[in-house]
Amino acid sequence: MLRLEIDGQWEPEDFIEVLTGVESLYYKAALIRRFPYEGPFYWFDRRYSSVSFEDQLNQTNNWLLARARATARVEYRMKVVRIAYASPGGVDLAGLGQACSAVKGIIDTLLKFFTEKELRLQADAQARIRTARDEIELEKDRESLRAMKIANARAILDLRREFHDVPEEIIVPLIGSDQDRLIPRIAEGKLIGVRTIDDKRPEADRDEK
Repeated sequence: MLRLEIDGQWEPEDFIEVLTGVESLYYKAALIRRFPYEGPFYWFDRRYSSVSFEDQLNQTNNWLLARARATARVEYRMKVVRIAYASPGGVDLAGLGQACSAVKGIIDTLLKFFTEKELRLQADAQARIRTARDEIELEKDRESLRAMKIANARAILDLRREFHDVPEEIIVPLIGSDQDRLIPRIAEGKLIGVRTIDDKRPEADRDEK
């Protein structure tokens, strides 16, 4: 089971975006295709009336997620087990252990990126003067985050080697788009932690882990 640790004031959009992003990542890691290649029924080759590359990513991800929800067997489905909206609170999601661990690894990497960035900013806050160096640092952060999103996508690919017939330039942006749903909530301090827990143990024991 996957536990998302949350804090602060959440709006409905925050829950929608985070749960959609997590579910979309989960199904990419959990579902096994039955055929080597499913052609335009599965991938980008479908013709969408998109105005931009980002728009096509969103439409493709929405279609893939809808298909996963419609076709996944009971034992593969992701389910909401518990939502505790407090300060802090948590959302428990049940699913396949390996897929939950893969999603946990992605979120954990993003959390560490923003935590380390915030600590670095706090350490420099009193001594820094707004100069061109700040813009250079900002661009470095953007590049680091972009590289991290790609590395996270390849971690999912390591689980799904039956994607071998699909170019990385297709699947990597899709997984990057899923991460983009989570990043604003991490940056705002709303999604503050993630862990996998054993859902077979008593709740009191789980909370102590």
